[in-house]
Amino acid sequence: MSDVIAPAKTSSTGTWWVQVRGKAYGPYTMAQLSGFAAEGRIRPSTSVADSKDGAWVEARRVFGLSTALRGGEPANDANVEAANVFVHAEIVSGSWNAFMAALESMGFVCDLAPGLWLVRTRHSAGVIRNALSQTLERGDRFVVVDATRDRLAWFNLGPEVDVRIGKVWSGPLRVEKH
Repeated sequence: MSDVIAPAKTSSTGTWWVQVRGKAYGPYTMAQLSGFAAEGRIRPSTSVADSKDGAWVEARRVFGLSTALRGGEPANDANVEAANVFVHAEIVSGSWNAFMAALESMGFVCDLAPGLWLVRTRHSAGVIRNALSQTLERGDRFVVVDATRDRLAWFNLGPEVDVRIGKVWSGPLRVEKH
């Protein structure tokens, strides 16, 4: 007997909900859920249902998601050229091993200094952030800088830092005085 179930609705017309910390989010199409799975935002153990009040099942048991949850390169990254990405992390919980396993699954990793790595990958900064954040706990934080694509992503730095990053990252250059 297989542990994969067929969705009650067809994947092209059905809507799906995701449960995070007891709260239902949605509706999403199966294509959106597959994208979330490829990005690491939906894990095999994430609860999903084909209605907001439906029967919740683990994502690994849904036929249309089982392939996306198996890992590997996300389908939408298959034709993306490789990038150089820096990751800096402060991990104060016991999540170091899980974090490193997730980081090493992203591509070739070079240890530069304590808490600082260079990763050669096809994944975007957002995909890396989403995958790594699944491994961490309260108090842990990190930043991902895609040096090739000029992108930045971070986790758990706080709302005031979010604002400061936005002002500098997308802000005007300082005028040089001669």
